[in-house]
Amino acid sequence: MKSDVHSFGVLLLQIISGKRVSILYGHEESLSLLDYAYGLWKDNKGMEFMDLSLDDTNFSCKLIKCLQIALLCVQENPNDRPSMLEVYSMLKNETLDIMSLKKPAFSKQDDENGETIATFNGTTISEVVGR
Repeated sequence: MKSDVHSFGVLLLQIISGKRVSILYGHEESLSLLDYAYGLWKDNKGMEFMDLSLDDTNFSCKLIKCLQIALLCVQENPNDRPSMLEVYSMLKNETLDIMSLKKPAFSKQDDENGETIATFNGTTISEVVGR
């Protein structure tokens, strides 16, 4: 369900970052491209995600908008993802407000208890880490 829009989001992330999905990123190189993009967006560092060849002050607002739309397309819950028609409308319309973002699908994150939690299509896998 809504796998086409998810694939489009992944492709858009690859285009604006110039990075591949199959490589790990981040401080400890433990994040997928989707998690890396989401983390930078959450920390208001979205421009750090962009390919340097796209770094143009005239288009930085449009690049951040593309990042937000791409992250909407890869939401964990397919019901939270926009349709391709909505994606087209968001890309075309400059004044349209974009919905709030949640973590991307296939995300890996740490919770407050030090457990590593991975989610894959709604299934949560927890790994307890010893002290």
